[in-house]
Amino acid sequence: MKKKIIFVLTFLLFSATLFSQDCNFLSSQNGFRNIKLGGTIKDHPEFVLKDNSTSALFKLSFNSSSNYVYVGKETDTIGSAKILFIYLNVTNDTIERIHVVTQKEFGLYYILKNAYGATSFEYGKKWIWSTDTIECSIEGDDNNIPGYHIIYSYLSDVRIQLKERASKHSKAAQAEL
Repeated sequence: MKKKIIFVLTFLLFSATLFSQDCNFLSSQNGFRNIKLGGTIKDHPEFVLKDNSTSALFKLSFNSSSNYVYVGKETDTIGSAKILFIYLNVTNDTIERIHVVTQKEFGLYYILKNAYGATSFEYGKKWIWSTDTIECSIEGDDNNIPGYHIIYSYLSDVRIQLKERASKHSKAAQAEL
């Protein structure tokens, strides 16, 4: 019996370590490739500022708050999925959100899953990986949304507080058992 308990505890500890390493990778990446959340747009001259002549490029950006765009080259890929656009939300030259739009290619979700581990949340056809401060999501696995959309962003203060509150409730419930 004692060996079974030790085995179960070892397995749980090992599983938690593996999961935290995946979350650590998302945190250490802090964005997509060399584009970092909190970084400066000045480090990315390949991005074009939204203006009257470039506004048509922003049709896939999901919202009007994206103010910089990069049009992917033929060699820009994630696995076999071509990167069509990368949108940035920038305030005072600081990158606050990264939105990558790719072609629909089977396996893109699995690349993220292998890099970041099991998803933290799933909402229909949207999968989300979340750390204490950063979130990565992918959606677009239907005909309503062209391409896949991978979004890296900071969690808002409200979401961080909700996460902390849920964690406290979970720990309190676990203590009761």
